[in-house]
Amino acid sequence: MATRQVATVARRCLSSSSRIQAVSAPEFPAKTQRPKRVVNLSAGCAALPEEVLNRAAKEMNAPMGKPISVTEMGYRTDDFYEMMENAENSFRTLMNVPDTHEIHFFNGGATLQFAAIPFNLLPDNGRDRKGGVPTYVMSGHWSEKAYNEARLISEPRQANVDPSGLYFTIPEKLDIPADSTYVHYTSADTRQGLEFQDFPYDQVPEGVLLCCDASANLGSKPVDVSKYDVLYAAAHKNFSTSGVCYTMIRKNLINDDNHPHTPTMCNWNKFSTAPGKIYNVPVTFSVWLGHLVCEHMIDQGGLPYYEDLAIRRSNLLYNLIDDSNGYYRTFVNEDKFRSRMQVVFTIRDGEGKNSELVEKFLAETANMGWLDVRSHPLGISSDAIRITMYNPQPIEVIEYIRDYMHYFQQQNP
Repeated sequence: MATRQVATVARRCLSSSSRIQAVSAPEFPAKTQRPKRVVNLSAGCAALPEEVLNRAAKEMNAPMGKPISVTEMGYRTDDFYEMMENAENSFRTLMNVPDTHEIHFFNGGATLQFAAIPFNLLPDNGRDRKGGVPTYVMSGHWSEKAYNEARLISEPRQANVDPSGLYFTIPEKLDIPADSTYVHYTSADTRQGLEFQDFPYDQVPEGVLLCCDASANLGSKPVDVSKYDVLYAAAHKNFSTSGVCYTMIRKNLINDDNHPHTPTMCNWNKFSTAPGKIYNVPVTFSVWLGHLVCEHMIDQGGLPYYEDLAIRRSNLLYNLIDDSNGYYRTFVNEDKFRSRMQVVFTIRDGEGKNSELVEKFLAETANMGWLDVRSHPLGISSDAIRITMYNPQPIEVIEYIRDYMHYFQQQNP
Protein backbone atom coordinates (compact mmCIF):
# COMPACT_ATOMS: atom_id res chain seq x y z
CA MET A 1 0.00 0.00 0.00
CA ALA A 2 1.40 3.42 -0.94
CA THR A 3 2.34 5.90 1.82
CA ARG A 4 -0.51 8.24 0.84
CA GLN A 5 -3.03 5.38 1.03
CA VAL A 6 -1.74 4.36 4.46
CA ALA A 7 -2.09 7.92 5.70
CA THR A 8 -5.63 8.14 4.33
CA VAL A 9 -6.67 4.92 6.06
CA ALA A 10 -5.04 6.05 9.30
CA ARG A 11 -6.89 9.39 9.22
CA ARG A 12 -10.17 7.60 8.57
CA CYS A 13 -9.60 5.29 11.53
CA LEU A 14 -8.65 8.18 13.84
CA SER A 15 -11.59 10.31 12.78
CA SER A 16 -13.92 7.33 13.11
CA SER A 17 -12.66 6.69 16.63
CA SER A 18 -13.32 10.27 17.67
CA ARG A 19 -16.84 10.12 16.24
CA ILE A 20 -17.52 6.83 17.98
CA GLN A 21 -16.52 8.28 21.34
CA ALA A 22 -19.00 11.11 20.88
CA VAL A 23 -22.02 8.87 20.24
CA SER A 24 -23.64 6.82 22.96
CA ALA A 25 -24.98 3.32 22.47
CA PRO A 26 -28.77 3.42 22.10
CA GLU A 27 -31.26 1.38 24.04
CA PHE A 28 -33.84 0.28 21.52
CA PRO A 29 -36.96 -1.88 21.66
CA ALA A 30 -35.85 -5.14 20.02
CA LYS A 31 -38.28 -7.96 19.29
CA THR A 32 -35.46 -10.39 19.95
CA GLN A 33 -33.25 -10.63 23.02
CA ARG A 34 -29.90 -8.88 22.91
CA PRO A 35 -27.20 -11.49 22.18
CA LYS A 36 -25.29 -12.61 25.26
CA ARG A 37 -22.02 -12.92 23.33
CA VAL A 38 -20.23 -10.20 21.37
CA VAL A 39 -21.95 -9.42 18.07
CA ASN A 40 -19.09 -10.58 15.86
CA LEU A 41 -19.70 -9.41 12.30
CA SER A 42 -16.09 -9.74 11.26
CA ALA A 43 -15.17 -11.12 7.86
CA GLY A 44 -12.50 -13.13 9.68
CA CYS A 45 -11.82 -14.43 12.16
CA ALA A 46 -15.55 -14.93 12.21
CA ALA A 47 -18.09 -16.14 14.73
CA LEU A 48 -17.98 -19.84 15.61
CA PRO A 49 -20.69 -22.10 17.09
CA GLU A 50 -20.84 -21.62 20.85
CA GLU A 51 -21.45 -25.34 21.27
CA VAL A 52 -18.17 -26.07 19.49
CA LEU A 53 -16.26 -23.49 21.51
CA ASN A 54 -17.54 -25.05 24.73
CA ARG A 55 -16.58 -28.52 23.52
CA ALA A 56 -13.14 -27.31 22.46
CA ALA A 57 -12.56 -25.70 25.87
CA LYS A 58 -13.52 -28.96 27.55
CA GLU A 59 -11.49 -31.30 25.33
CA MET A 60 -8.49 -29.21 24.34
CA ASN A 61 -6.15 -30.49 27.04
CA ALA A 62 -6.87 -34.15 26.30
CA PRO A 63 -8.43 -34.42 22.81
CA MET A 64 -7.48 -38.08 22.33
CA GLY A 65 -8.26 -39.10 25.89
CA LYS A 66 -4.61 -38.64 26.86
CA PRO A 67 -3.17 -35.89 29.08
CA ILE A 68 -1.62 -33.86 26.27
CA SER A 69 -3.04 -30.71 24.70
CA VAL A 70 -3.74 -30.44 20.98
CA THR A 71 -1.34 -27.47 20.95
CA GLU A 72 1.50 -29.68 22.25
CA MET A 73 0.94 -32.72 20.09
CA GLY A 74 3.84 -33.70 17.86
CA TYR A 75 2.88 -33.56 14.22
CA ARG A 76 4.73 -36.82 13.46
CA THR A 77 2.92 -38.82 16.13
CA ASP A 78 0.28 -41.46 15.51
CA ASP A 79 -2.21 -39.47 17.56
CA PHE A 80 -1.86 -36.43 15.36
CA TYR A 81 -2.06 -38.53 12.19
CA GLU A 82 -5.35 -39.87 13.55
CA MET A 83 -6.52 -36.32 14.28
CA MET A 84 -5.73 -35.21 10.73
CA GLU A 85 -7.51 -38.25 9.32
CA ASN A 86 -10.58 -37.49 11.45
CA ALA A 87 -10.54 -33.88 10.23
CA GLU A 88 -10.36 -34.99 6.61
CA ASN A 89 -13.12 -37.57 7.03
CA SER A 90 -15.56 -35.13 8.64
CA PHE A 91 -14.89 -32.48 6.00
CA ARG A 92 -15.15 -35.02 3.16
CA THR A 93 -18.46 -36.25 4.56
CA LEU A 94 -19.88 -32.76 5.05
CA MET A 95 -18.89 -31.55 1.58
CA ASN A 96 -19.45 -34.89 -0.17
CA VAL A 97 -15.97 -34.75 -1.67
CA PRO A 98 -15.48 -37.56 -4.22
CA ASP A 99 -12.52 -39.95 -4.15
CA THR A 100 -11.18 -38.23 -7.27
CA HIS A 101 -10.04 -35.34 -5.07
CA GLU A 102 -7.43 -35.05 -2.34
CA ILE A 103 -8.10 -32.89 0.69
CA HIS A 104 -5.31 -30.82 2.19
CA PHE A 105 -5.17 -28.48 5.17
CA PHE A 106 -2.47 -26.19 3.84
CA ASN A 107 -0.85 -23.48 5.94
CA GLY A 108 -1.22 -19.88 4.90
CA GLY A 109 -4.92 -19.36 4.26
CA ALA A 110 -6.33 -18.81 0.77
CA THR A 111 -3.72 -16.23 -0.16
CA LEU A 112 -0.94 -18.82 -0.32
CA GLN A 113 -3.05 -20.84 -2.75
CA PHE A 114 -3.33 -17.75 -4.97
CA ALA A 115 0.35 -18.44 -5.65
CA ALA A 116 0.25 -22.23 -5.42
CA ILE A 117 -2.32 -22.63 -8.20
CA PRO A 118 -0.25 -21.07 -11.00
CA PHE A 119 2.93 -22.70 -9.70
CA ASN A 120 1.34 -26.16 -9.86
CA LEU A 121 -0.88 -25.76 -12.93
CA LEU A 122 1.41 -23.63 -15.10
CA PRO A 123 4.72 -25.45 -15.50
CA ASP A 124 7.24 -23.46 -17.52
CA ASN A 125 5.21 -20.27 -17.06
CA GLY A 126 2.06 -21.82 -18.43
CA ARG A 127 3.15 -22.33 -22.01
CA ASP A 128 3.52 -26.08 -22.18
CA ARG A 129 -0.16 -27.06 -21.83
CA LYS A 130 -1.97 -26.24 -25.06
CA GLY A 131 0.23 -23.16 -25.27
CA GLY A 132 -2.26 -21.48 -22.97
CA VAL A 133 -2.34 -19.13 -20.02
CA PRO A 134 -4.78 -18.77 -17.13
CA THR A 135 -7.92 -16.66 -17.19
CA TYR A 136 -9.29 -14.94 -14.11
CA VAL A 137 -12.96 -14.01 -13.84
CA MET A 138 -12.89 -10.61 -12.18
CA SER A 139 -15.55 -9.95 -9.57
CA GLY A 140 -13.98 -7.72 -6.93
CA HIS A 141 -11.14 -7.29 -4.49
CA TRP A 142 -10.30 -10.97 -3.92
CA SER A 143 -10.33 -11.94 -7.59
CA GLU A 144 -7.89 -9.06 -8.13
CA LYS A 145 -5.65 -10.45 -5.37
CA ALA A 146 -5.61 -13.89 -6.99
CA TYR A 147 -4.98 -12.41 -10.45
CA ASN A 148 -2.09 -10.28 -9.21
CA GLU A 149 -0.43 -13.29 -7.63
CA ALA A 150 -0.62 -15.20 -10.92
CA ARG A 151 0.99 -12.24 -12.69
CA LEU A 152 4.21 -12.90 -10.78
CA ILE A 153 4.96 -16.02 -12.83
CA SER A 154 2.66 -15.85 -15.86
CA GLU A 155 0.67 -13.58 -18.14
CA PRO A 156 -2.91 -14.21 -17.03
CA ARG A 157 -5.91 -12.86 -18.86
CA GLN A 158 -8.99 -11.28 -17.34
CA ALA A 159 -12.64 -11.96 -18.07
CA ASN A 160 -15.44 -9.63 -16.96
CA VAL A 161 -13.44 -6.49 -16.24
CA ASP A 162 -15.47 -3.68 -14.65
CA PRO A 163 -13.65 -0.39 -15.46
CA SER A 164 -15.08 1.13 -12.26
CA GLY A 165 -13.61 -1.68 -10.16
CA LEU A 166 -16.85 -1.93 -8.18
CA TYR A 167 -18.36 -5.19 -9.53
CA PHE A 168 -21.99 -4.81 -8.48
CA THR A 169 -23.12 -7.29 -11.16
CA ILE A 170 -21.80 -9.96 -13.53
CA PRO A 171 -22.63 -10.07 -17.27
CA GLU A 172 -24.51 -13.01 -18.72
CA LYS A 173 -21.51 -14.07 -20.79
CA LEU A 174 -18.06 -14.36 -19.22
CA ASP A 175 -16.08 -14.80 -22.46
CA ILE A 176 -13.55 -17.35 -21.21
CA PRO A 177 -10.96 -18.04 -23.97
CA ALA A 178 -11.00 -21.65 -25.13
CA ASP A 179 -7.20 -21.88 -25.00
CA SER A 180 -7.02 -21.06 -21.28
CA THR A 181 -5.01 -23.49 -19.17
CA TYR A 182 -7.38 -22.88 -16.29
CA VAL A 183 -10.08 -20.43 -15.30
CA HIS A 184 -10.24 -19.08 -11.76
CA TYR A 185 -13.12 -17.32 -10.05
CA THR A 186 -14.05 -16.12 -6.57
CA SER A 187 -17.43 -17.50 -5.52
CA ALA A 188 -18.29 -14.60 -3.21
CA ASP A 189 -16.58 -11.26 -2.74
CA THR A 190 -16.88 -9.88 0.77
CA ARG A 191 -16.39 -6.18 0.04
CA GLN A 192 -19.48 -5.34 -1.98
CA GLY A 193 -21.59 -8.40 -1.09
CA LEU A 194 -21.53 -10.21 -4.45
CA GLU A 195 -21.94 -13.97 -4.74
CA PHE A 196 -22.41 -16.39 -7.63
CA GLN A 197 -25.58 -18.21 -6.62
CA ASP A 198 -25.30 -20.35 -9.75
CA PHE A 199 -21.96 -20.30 -11.51
CA PRO A 200 -22.33 -20.80 -15.30
CA TYR A 201 -20.33 -24.03 -15.58
CA ASP A 202 -21.46 -24.43 -19.19
CA GLN A 203 -19.39 -21.37 -20.12
CA VAL A 204 -16.13 -23.08 -19.13
CA PRO A 205 -14.68 -24.44 -22.41
CA GLU A 206 -14.06 -28.18 -22.59
CA GLY A 207 -10.61 -29.12 -21.36
CA VAL A 208 -10.12 -25.93 -19.34
CA LEU A 209 -9.43 -26.55 -15.65
CA LEU A 210 -11.77 -24.87 -13.16
CA CYS A 211 -10.42 -23.35 -9.94
CA CYS A 212 -12.40 -21.51 -7.29
CA ASP A 213 -11.70 -19.53 -4.14
CA ALA A 214 -14.80 -20.28 -2.06
CA SER A 215 -13.52 -18.82 1.20
CA ALA A 216 -16.62 -16.72 1.85
CA ASN A 217 -19.37 -19.26 1.17
CA LEU A 218 -18.06 -22.83 1.25
CA GLY A 219 -20.35 -24.94 3.41
CA SER A 220 -23.35 -22.63 2.93
CA LYS A 221 -24.98 -24.78 0.24
CA PRO A 222 -24.47 -28.09 -1.54
CA VAL A 223 -21.81 -27.95 -4.25
CA ASP A 224 -20.79 -30.52 -6.83
CA VAL A 225 -17.08 -30.80 -6.07
CA SER A 226 -16.57 -33.03 -9.12
CA LYS A 227 -17.06 -29.97 -11.35
CA TYR A 228 -13.91 -28.39 -9.91
CA ASP A 229 -10.26 -29.16 -10.41
CA VAL A 230 -9.23 -27.02 -7.45
CA LEU A 231 -11.71 -25.78 -4.84
CA TYR A 232 -10.38 -24.06 -1.74
CA ALA A 233 -11.37 -21.88 1.20
CA ALA A 234 -9.64 -20.14 4.08
CA ALA A 235 -10.78 -21.80 7.31
CA HIS A 236 -11.32 -18.66 9.40
CA LYS A 237 -14.66 -17.70 7.88
CA ASN A 238 -16.84 -20.81 7.92
CA PHE A 239 -14.93 -23.69 9.49
CA SER A 240 -12.31 -22.78 12.05
CA THR A 241 -9.90 -20.06 13.09
CA SER A 242 -7.02 -18.63 11.09
CA GLY A 243 -3.99 -20.31 9.55
CA VAL A 244 -5.41 -23.08 7.37
CA CYS A 245 -6.75 -23.38 3.84
CA TYR A 246 -9.17 -26.23 3.15
CA THR A 247 -8.14 -27.34 -0.34
CA MET A 248 -9.67 -29.96 -2.63
CA ILE A 249 -7.52 -30.88 -5.64
CA ARG A 250 -8.20 -33.37 -8.42
CA LYS A 251 -5.66 -36.13 -7.84
CA ASN A 252 -4.31 -36.31 -11.38
CA LEU A 253 -3.17 -32.67 -11.09
CA ILE A 254 -0.86 -33.44 -8.18
CA ASN A 255 2.49 -34.53 -9.59
CA ASP A 256 6.07 -33.38 -10.02
CA ASP A 257 5.23 -31.58 -13.28
CA ASN A 258 5.10 -28.18 -11.61
CA HIS A 259 6.98 -24.95 -12.15
CA PRO A 260 10.73 -25.52 -11.58
CA HIS A 261 10.86 -22.60 -9.11
CA THR A 262 7.83 -23.66 -7.06
CA PRO A 263 8.42 -22.79 -3.37
CA THR A 264 8.17 -25.75 -1.03
CA MET A 265 5.11 -24.39 0.78
CA CYS A 266 3.30 -24.07 -2.57
CA ASN A 267 4.29 -27.52 -3.87
CA TRP A 268 1.23 -29.76 -3.73
CA ASN A 269 3.26 -32.85 -4.62
CA LYS A 270 5.63 -32.34 -1.67
CA PHE A 271 2.67 -32.49 0.71
CA SER A 272 0.78 -35.22 -1.11
CA THR A 273 3.74 -37.64 -1.01
CA ALA A 274 4.74 -36.87 2.60
CA PRO A 275 3.71 -39.28 5.40
CA GLY A 276 0.13 -38.50 6.30
CA LYS A 277 0.25 -35.66 3.72
CA ILE A 278 2.09 -33.67 6.40
CA TYR A 279 5.28 -32.16 5.00
CA ASN A 280 5.89 -29.64 7.75
CA VAL A 281 4.20 -28.48 10.97
CA PRO A 282 0.49 -27.84 10.33
CA VAL A 283 -1.61 -25.35 12.25
CA THR A 284 -2.65 -28.09 14.63
CA PHE A 285 -5.24 -26.24 16.67
CA SER A 286 -7.04 -24.83 13.62
CA VAL A 287 -7.23 -28.26 11.98
CA TRP A 288 -8.60 -29.84 15.16
CA LEU A 289 -11.13 -27.05 15.76
CA GLY A 290 -12.29 -27.33 12.15
CA HIS A 291 -12.98 -31.02 12.70
CA LEU A 292 -15.25 -30.16 15.63
CA VAL A 293 -17.07 -27.58 13.52
CA CYS A 294 -17.59 -30.05 10.66
CA GLU A 295 -19.00 -32.64 13.07
CA HIS A 296 -21.33 -29.98 14.46
CA MET A 297 -22.47 -28.99 10.97
CA ILE A 298 -23.21 -32.61 10.09
CA ASP A 299 -25.20 -33.02 13.31
CA GLN A 300 -27.23 -29.91 12.45
CA GLY A 301 -28.30 -31.42 9.13
CA GLY A 302 -25.40 -30.76 6.80
CA LEU A 303 -25.34 -28.48 3.78
CA PRO A 304 -29.13 -28.46 3.12
CA TYR A 305 -29.64 -27.13 6.64
CA TYR A 306 -27.03 -24.41 6.19
CA GLU A 307 -28.36 -23.40 2.78
CA ASP A 308 -31.83 -22.90 4.24
CA LEU A 309 -30.32 -20.99 7.17
CA ALA A 310 -28.27 -18.76 4.86
CA ILE A 311 -31.35 -17.88 2.79
CA ARG A 312 -33.57 -17.13 5.79
CA ARG A 313 -30.87 -15.23 7.64
CA SER A 314 -29.83 -12.95 4.76
CA ASN A 315 -33.43 -12.32 3.73
CA LEU A 316 -34.12 -10.84 7.16
CA LEU A 317 -31.98 -7.88 6.12
CA TYR A 318 -32.64 -7.86 2.38
CA ASN A 319 -36.40 -7.76 2.96
CA LEU A 320 -36.06 -4.89 5.43
CA ILE A 321 -33.79 -2.98 3.04
CA ASP A 322 -36.05 -3.52 0.04
CA ASP A 323 -39.10 -2.43 2.07
CA SER A 324 -37.42 0.71 3.49
CA ASN A 325 -38.58 2.98 0.64
CA GLY A 326 -35.01 3.70 -0.35
CA TYR A 327 -33.76 4.54 3.14
CA TYR A 328 -31.34 1.61 3.05
CA ARG A 329 -29.72 0.70 -0.27
CA THR A 330 -27.59 -2.27 -1.22
CA PHE A 331 -24.89 -2.03 -3.86
CA VAL A 332 -25.65 -5.43 -5.41
CA ASN A 333 -29.35 -5.58 -6.32
CA GLU A 334 -29.89 -8.72 -8.42
CA ASP A 335 -30.99 -11.72 -6.36
CA LYS A 336 -28.77 -14.05 -8.37
CA PHE A 337 -25.70 -12.08 -7.25
CA ARG A 338 -26.71 -10.89 -3.78
CA SER A 339 -24.48 -12.51 -1.19
CA ARG A 340 -26.01 -14.59 1.57
CA MET A 341 -22.81 -14.20 3.56
CA GLN A 342 -22.42 -10.41 3.57
CA VAL A 343 -25.21 -7.87 3.30
CA VAL A 344 -23.49 -4.63 2.30
CA PHE A 345 -25.45 -1.39 2.17
CA THR A 346 -25.54 2.37 2.73
CA ILE A 347 -28.17 4.92 3.74
CA ARG A 348 -29.89 6.50 0.75
CA ASP A 349 -27.06 7.73 -1.50
CA GLY A 350 -24.43 7.78 1.27
CA GLU A 351 -23.47 11.37 0.47
CA GLY A 352 -23.81 14.67 2.33
CA LYS A 353 -26.28 14.41 5.22
CA ASN A 354 -26.79 10.75 4.37
CA SER A 355 -23.06 10.24 4.88
CA GLU A 356 -23.54 11.68 8.36
CA LEU A 357 -26.28 9.12 8.99
CA VAL A 358 -23.92 6.35 7.85
CA GLU A 359 -21.34 7.57 10.36
CA LYS A 360 -23.95 7.72 13.10
CA PHE A 361 -25.04 4.16 12.33
CA LEU A 362 -21.44 2.95 12.43
CA ALA A 363 -20.69 4.86 15.63
CA GLU A 364 -23.75 3.60 17.48
CA THR A 365 -23.16 -0.01 16.50
CA ALA A 366 -19.50 0.25 17.48
CA ASN A 367 -20.52 1.56 20.89
CA MET A 368 -22.90 -1.36 21.23
CA GLY A 369 -19.89 -3.61 20.76
CA TRP A 370 -20.61 -4.82 17.24
CA LEU A 371 -17.39 -5.89 15.55
CA ASP A 372 -16.24 -4.99 12.04
CA VAL A 373 -19.36 -3.30 10.64
CA ARG A 374 -17.41 -0.55 8.88
CA SER A 375 -16.35 -1.61 5.40
CA HIS A 376 -14.62 -0.04 2.41
CA PRO A 377 -16.09 2.85 0.37
CA LEU A 378 -17.84 1.60 -2.76
CA GLY A 379 -17.99 4.41 -5.28
CA ILE A 380 -19.23 6.96 -2.74
CA SER A 381 -17.43 9.11 -0.17
CA SER A 382 -18.76 7.32 2.92
CA ASP A 383 -17.73 3.88 4.13
CA ALA A 384 -20.08 0.99 3.46
CA ILE A 385 -22.01 -0.84 6.17
CA ARG A 386 -21.35 -4.59 6.11
CA ILE A 387 -23.14 -7.28 8.09
CA THR A 388 -21.30 -10.60 7.89
CA MET A 389 -23.18 -13.84 8.52
CA TYR A 390 -21.08 -16.89 7.81
CA ASN A 391 -22.35 -20.40 8.46
CA PRO A 392 -22.02 -20.36 12.27
CA GLN A 393 -23.73 -16.97 12.74
CA PRO A 394 -26.93 -17.51 14.78
CA ILE A 395 -30.05 -16.24 13.07
CA GLU A 396 -31.04 -14.60 16.37
CA VAL A 397 -28.10 -12.22 16.00
CA ILE A 398 -29.33 -11.11 12.58
CA GLU A 399 -32.88 -10.72 13.92
CA TYR A 400 -31.46 -8.38 16.55
CA ILE A 401 -29.59 -6.42 13.88
CA ARG A 402 -32.75 -6.17 11.78
CA ASP A 403 -34.60 -4.73 14.79
CA TYR A 404 -31.88 -2.13 15.29
CA MET A 405 -31.95 -1.14 11.61
CA HIS A 406 -35.72 -0.64 11.85
CA TYR A 407 -35.28 1.42 15.02
CA PHE A 408 -32.49 3.52 13.46
CA GLN A 409 -34.66 4.39 10.48
CA GLN A 410 -37.52 5.46 12.75
CA GLN A 411 -35.22 7.63 14.88
CA ASN A 412 -33.36 9.16 11.95
CA PRO A 413 -35.88 9.78 9.14
